[in-house]
Amino acid sequence: MYVVPSWSGHGVAETRRSLGPEIRDTSRGGAGAGRWATLGALVGGSFLGGVAATVWRVDGLWALLLIFVLGAAVGAVLAVGTRTIFREGEAGQAPTVDAPGPSDRRLPAVEVPWDVARAAPEDSTGDELVLWATLTSRYREAREALVVGGGEDDRFTDPREAGARIAEWETAYRTASRDYEPVARLLGFPLP
Repeated sequence: MYVVPSWSGHGVAETRRSLGPEIRDTSRGGAGAGRWATLGALVGGSFLGGVAATVWRVDGLWALLLIFVLGAAVGAVLAVGTRTIFREGEAGQAPTVDAPGPSDRRLPAVEVPWDVARAAPEDSTGDELVLWATLTSRYREAREALVVGGGEDDRFTDPREAGARIAEWETAYRTASRDYEPVARLLGFPLP
């Protein structure tokens, strides 16, 4: 999930376009017409077949099958038509942004980790999500650097340089832990 900070001065549509194919690959896009037609056929056929059997008291198997097929055809057409109407309605309401052509720069958007988004209160603003995601990511990166050691091989490094680097990681971890603790309490994550 991406969040556009309010201070950026850009809209969601403009930011989405600036992210290019990266954001389009992660979006769901909804169900296609085939799924709508299948579901509509199943619901329409079942409904009309059920009405024919219970209300109209149709006994013949072939008659019930024919009514089911006709109901399925009507249901599929109605489902695809409904999908088309609502898709066109959404497209007509899309906000237009006067952007100066395709830009090479990526507008600011913060990717919120799934666990932060899931644990956030329902009335959270986008700016709160940005803050919580930033502090959580910073804490996790500092903890990883301290545990793994930054992935650097210190066998051939001067001990003073290695000690300074470790002290820097410890300081970054302490600072990130201190900033992350209220977020962890709020979101119900384990405390550092």
